Amino acid sequence: MIDMASRDEGDIKVVVIEGKLNTGASPDAEAFINDLIDDGATKVLLNLEELDFISSTGLRVILATGKKLSEIGGKLVLCNPNHTVSDVFRMSGFNQMFTVTTSEEDALKSF
Repeated sequence: MIDMASRDEGDIKVVVIEGKLNTGASPDAEAFINDLIDDGATKVLLNLEELDFISSTGLRVILATGKKLSEIGGKLVLCNPNHTVSDVFRMSGFNQMFTVTTSEEDALKSF
């Protein structure tokens, strides 16, 4: 189960993801984020503070989002991953592909 919500911080779209980003939730998450991009969002911040778990399909959603934003001159930033998600990011190299911060405030400044 996953819950997602978005809000605007200036020209940055902040997306809060809560729950598990796994095989079952990934299509909905990808559609949610793609709708934001299709509506004109070019700066997207994924706040992962309430994300309990991420699978390889969840990583694919983040990777696809980053690629899509890059292609239109945009940027994806990630913030507040818990210890487990941070470990997955470190092992998969996501912390080198994307800006990952420990606070939303720092993430907003990184745009």
